[in-house]
Amino acid sequence: MIANGSVFMHTLIYVMNQSAVQQQESAYSYYYTDIDKGKGKGHFRVLSVLYCSNEREQMFRKLRLLRAVSAVDFGAPSHRTVPRRFKQGIQEEPEEGRLNLNFQIEPNYLYYSRVNPTEAVHIDLDDFDFVLSNNIDALLPTYTIAHGFLEGGGQTWIKRLVKELLIRENCNIIVVDWHGGSDPPYSQAVANIRVVGTITAHLLADLARHTGEQRLKHVHCIGHSLGAHLSGYIGYALEKDFNLRLGRITGLDPAEPHFARAQAPVRLDHTAADYVDVIHTDASAFIRGGFGIVEKIGHVDYYPNGGSSQPGCDRAVAQHISGSGSFFRGIRKFLGCNHIRSYNYFIESINSKCPFTSIACNSYEDLKSGTCFECGKNGQHCLKFGYHGRELYDHLIKTKEISPHKNLVQYLITGSDEPFCRAHYRITVDISNSTESKRHGGEVGQFVFKIHSTRDGKGPHSGEVILNEGGYHGPDLQYRAVVSGHLVSHLKTVDIEWRYRSSVINPLTWRLMRSPRIYVAKVQIEAMETRQSITVCPKNEEILSEALPQKMMSSYCP
Repeated sequence: MIANGSVFMHTLIYVMNQSAVQQQESAYSYYYTDIDKGKGKGHFRVLSVLYCSNEREQMFRKLRLLRAVSAVDFGAPSHRTVPRRFKQGIQEEPEEGRLNLNFQIEPNYLYYSRVNPTEAVHIDLDDFDFVLSNNIDALLPTYTIAHGFLEGGGQTWIKRLVKELLIRENCNIIVVDWHGGSDPPYSQAVANIRVVGTITAHLLADLARHTGEQRLKHVHCIGHSLGAHLSGYIGYALEKDFNLRLGRITGLDPAEPHFARAQAPVRLDHTAADYVDVIHTDASAFIRGGFGIVEKIGHVDYYPNGGSSQPGCDRAVAQHISGSGSFFRGIRKFLGCNHIRSYNYFIESINSKCPFTSIACNSYEDLKSGTCFECGKNGQHCLKFGYHGRELYDHLIKTKEISPHKNLVQYLITGSDEPFCRAHYRITVDISNSTESKRHGGEVGQFVFKIHSTRDGKGPHSGEVILNEGGYHGPDLQYRAVVSGHLVSHLKTVDIEWRYRSSVINPLTWRLMRSPRIYVAKVQIEAMETRQSITVCPKNEEILSEALPQKMMSSYCP
């Protein structure tokens, strides 16, 4: 089923693409860049910046060449996402002895640290050494954050991400604000991220001059949607032009249009950094309403809730507006709920006390059915989701539990509201094979559980956990599923409720002479995060009747 609002959003993007292509003038000011071909020191005026140092000129020479800016020459022509030539802003046949370029992108670089956590310092590209001028400790962990289409560097989610990173550690944060190039048409924005990615790579190369042997291993680029592929271009340009390697790239639901089935380096890929992790949250095909890419492109690819349909995103527009406290934020959530969940999940993972565990499975269906659940003797099948994922990944590589050349596909189940992190429980229900159970026959309904950490049921609990969507449950049969709930540190008791579902059009579900009931022999609860297990039974083989919760304990089992 197509996600709520996606058809409208796709139509809107199409209309904006068509209208924007017709415009001949930009609302943004142009950069005029002249590169003389004469010998000697020459005169470089790039992005309205005057550079007079030989070292600086050499550093930026490739970036400012026409072919570097117009195509950044990524990938064979058959794999290009857009034409080599920008629709606007390029003079294809420059005057003899001179190369003329004009730009609309106008990227800004906003620097945050614990000294200035809320007020950004604008990095001045006129500055020969922005690191020294801004008293930046180049050896601190450094992050870049890149937004996506139709966005800018002042987005609320970026401010939240900056805040959480600075709470986590003393670090440098550079927000790549390319709002001048993120407007429609979409195909132009796709081309623009190549330029911005390359410019950002040159900026980070400046930083590397102050990091010694550490180089850029401590740099972590984070990008959402088109910003994810932009981060990939940063990595490719650093390696190609400066023989530098990024430490990590996190792709937050990388954009699918123009990038599906493309090859590196046209799109983000595991070759762009030492460690590339990707969070897929809107990975349905674009024609079905998805904005994110479905392919496995990182060292680790996470697919929360299967990667395409996030819980809570099927709500009506009024519910999104009410829950957001803002009309515009509500509309945005309604239109792109699945797509923006990627950065919501990642931001929460930074400082959450919840484990945020993911597990390697062949498919999301295998996780839901309980086919894959154990983390393994040495925990090799489970990884922390999001921000902390690399720590365990590196450990498993070091201990040779996993191969460094193998792509890991991880799944997890989240909640529908913040905080999204949930624990995973595998619940196995055995229906009784007693004479009464067989005489009564099966029932159509669902089991609802509440897992308690104390025997009296007064301590922390899992919240309401629904085993399935409802179906037939027959005598002497076993039913198993993996569900999510709040983390319970100790498994002590379980409340179980049977919810019967009847239908006026299905006479087989009518119960006129007797009440709906089910005969449960035992229930096994296994917790992925704590690796605990408990088997509970009803007291004196009591019947489980509709809407009458019953406490089950281990001591009741024979």
